[in-house]
Amino acid sequence: MRVVEPIAITEAMLVSSNVPETDAAAWNVGTAYAIGNQVIRGHAVYEAVQAHTGQDPLLDAGSTYWLKLGATNRWKAFDRLISDPVVKTGSITYLLQISSLADAVAFFGLNASSVRVKVTDPVDGVIFDETRDIVDNAAVFDGWSYCFEPVIYDTQEIVTGAPIYSGVTLDITVSSGGTTQVGQIVVGRDQILGEALVDTSIGIEDFSRKDRDEFGNAIIVERAYAQTATFRFGFPTEDARRIRGILARLRAIPAVYYAGPGSSQFGTTVYGFFRDFSIPLTTNRSFGSLEVEGLT
Repeated sequence: MRVVEPIAITEAMLVSSNVPETDAAAWNVGTAYAIGNQVIRGHAVYEAVQAHTGQDPLLDAGSTYWLKLGATNRWKAFDRLISDPVVKTGSITYLLQISSLADAVAFFGLNASSVRVKVTDPVDGVIFDETRDIVDNAAVFDGWSYCFEPVIYDTQEIVTGAPIYSGVTLDITVSSGGTTQVGQIVVGRDQILGEALVDTSIGIEDFSRKDRDEFGNAIIVERAYAQTATFRFGFPTEDARRIRGILARLRAIPAVYYAGPGSSQFGTTVYGFFRDFSIPLTTNRSFGSLEVEGLT
């Protein structure tokens, strides 16, 4: 199994994007704001909860004057929320300059037909360029289903092997024939934890309310859900300290966990955090267990 150890995307790394940051007007210290007015401050949208002048949203820790609604449409791709995606008609593009080493780009919450990852070196030119068509063929198993099943696109994709280092530009394009969405883009280093075993399991954690009133009538309130996975993996025992070090760095950071290359059809790819891990050590080869809960 593998994990993509993410790099936090900062304002300095974002060279350009075709997603406009026009969700609201920029906050101005001298403007008098009424209840319900919205502003942009620090690439986030805030709404006034009381009339005031000169109160900086970034300094309003108690939400006395401002309520943070979330990231701007442009920055929703990097806000660690899959359920609140970037939305745009046509393609979505980001041009990044990453200041550290990386080799993987992962996409979640997609409503698109393809993703493209291109890396350009200032001296050598284009050194990596890969386009993935993300049609989900899981429901196609015979001639009938090939002809009559509706076209379904996958909601997530991982592109690995991209040589990303200081100085290169990373060009990301998410495309569709209509309204395009992407919930999260994760750039990072693809780290090997071990070999995924057959008793790895997947599931969901549903936050919907399911109850009954005093007459027995069902009360169902649909809410978000999180993907979950319990990975069982094997590895040479001498790798135990390295694996623990990786997981220690990720103890409070969402990351991309997956079974390995070519494993997307098994549903094991999860963007989230691990709840627990256990690695009983044996002489030559050991076996670990890792519980991962996805973000919504």
